[in-house]
Order: sequence, then structure tokens, then C-alpha cells
Amino acid sequence: MALSIGFDVYRELWLAGPTRINSTYATWDGLIQHGAGPGRGVFLKFENFKGDALGYTTNIYFRAVYILYPQPVLVAPPDVVVNNAPQLIADNSYPNEQWLIDHGVGSIMFIDFDGFRKRPFVRGVQWLRK
Repeated sequence: MALSIGFDVYRELWLAGPTRINSTYATWDGLIQHGAGPGRGVFLKFENFKGDALGYTTNIYFRAVYILYPQPVLVAPPDVVVNNAPQLIADNSYPNEQWLIDHGVGSIMFIDFDGFRKRPFVRGVQWLRK
């Protein structure tokens, strides 16, 4: 009996963990794909990410790069190197909307951090016109 209880604990707690993580990725994958629009890239504008919340920025950014490849996913001007969250947040801006359009970006996705719920959310998407 102890063996079956131990197996159930293992199954419920240990094996369910990756499923919960993957469901979060699946949600963000859909948001990113919808926010980019067909055949166009996206600029991710992060707002209110500080302290421990900074880690979400790189997770979302690198996931977006993976999902939208070969379409561009931008988070900073072209001369900024982005390898980690502080670099990403340091200059999370773009030259102008026409520059984004010229570089294959069709929208700006505004991603905010909810300090109460301790998680990021999409506040809105601004579609760019050619």
C-alpha cells in the first residue's frame, strides 16, 4: 500500500510539473502568434518588470524568437545586444514605427506585469500599417 501511495504522489506532483510548465508556454505561444499577425514580426514592449519579475522578459522574448522564426522579434534598437533581462529592459524602445515596418514588424505587443497576481499579461497590441 505504501508503494502505491508513493507512486501516486510521484505521479501527481513530479510528473504533473512539466505539464503545467508546458501549458503556460502553449498559452504564450498562442498570444505571440496572434499578436504578430501572419507573415510579420513583432516588437515586444515590456512595462512594470522589476526585481524577480525580470526573468519573465527573457522567457517571453526567447520563446517568441523560437515561435516566430524566421520573422523578426525585436525588443531594442538594432545596436543593443540582448543576452539577459537587464540588457533587454535597459533600452526597450524602437527608433520609430516606420523603422519597424521597414524591418518586417507588423505590431507592437505591450506586455505588463501584474504585481498582485505575480505574472505577466498582454495589455494590448498595436497594429502597424504599411
